[in-house]
Amino acid sequence: MTFFMLFNIGYFVYNYADDNTLSCVHKDKDILKNTLEQESECLISWFHSNGMKANPDKFQAIAIGKRTRESVKSLSVANFNIECDDSVKLLGMDLDYNLKFDAHISNLCRKAAKQLCVLKRIGTFLSKQCRMVIFKTFILSNFNYCPLVWHFCSRASTLKMEKIQERALRFVLEDYTSPLQTLLTKSKLDFLHVRRIKLMGKEVYKIIHNLSPENICDLIKVKQSAYDLRKIQTAEIPQVSSTRYGLKSFRYEAAKVWNSLPNQLRTATSYNIFKKMIGTMESPLCNCVLCSKD
Repeated sequence: MTFFMLFNIGYFVYNYADDNTLSCVHKDKDILKNTLEQESECLISWFHSNGMKANPDKFQAIAIGKRTRESVKSLSVANFNIECDDSVKLLGMDLDYNLKFDAHISNLCRKAAKQLCVLKRIGTFLSKQCRMVIFKTFILSNFNYCPLVWHFCSRASTLKMEKIQERALRFVLEDYTSPLQTLLTKSKLDFLHVRRIKLMGKEVYKIIHNLSPENICDLIKVKQSAYDLRKIQTAEIPQVSSTRYGLKSFRYEAAKVWNSLPNQLRTATSYNIFKKMIGTMESPLCNCVLCSKD
């Protein structure tokens, strides 16, 4: 069981198979802590009432944000003291209290690099086509798991992932001199961060057309206007008060990416048509650490 602490109002329970996560958001740190402890007791009582037993050794807690981390050091649940960690592993994701995802990206790159070494050992006995198939399914897939969650990682982490892809493509294509863009064109691939931006556009399309789960449909809202504007079906740009948790958020960045798309894409009649069109276009407007002038 995982406990999350954020600032706002309310608490939520998330269940995935046998993994249960309780999160709470509130402006008052004392109320935040008390709510988490009380609701955790209720969950554990429910387990007992239904013939199940929670394992305290697997409990983990994390306080999101530096101020919250300094204020809430631990939780007391079912006579167990749970220390708030700097990072926790949840459904294959390494989450740190600052949401920088540097540790998670390092683990991904480390795993991909080991797999690339394996491919190099056996690659001399394989054709280019076989090496490309192994690269896309065995190595590149590491960066396809929840990419929008860690999209706003640091510049160093972003470059580290791009370097792994470049090393792999040079070996697969046996080309150690051409620019990376040439290798990507030959492989019919994009930069990893461009792929994530396009994926962001696809998610917005699904949200606007009610094809996404209900819990994320409120992240994007279509702008309502009484005037006949040049741009059709644009998204509202939310007001934010910080960079890390505002400008670098899906709610803000996805709306910017969606509005940068041409009308032809935003008014596509089906998701399959939209997916095909955005897959062949150049990267939409992006404010990520690689594309930003800063």
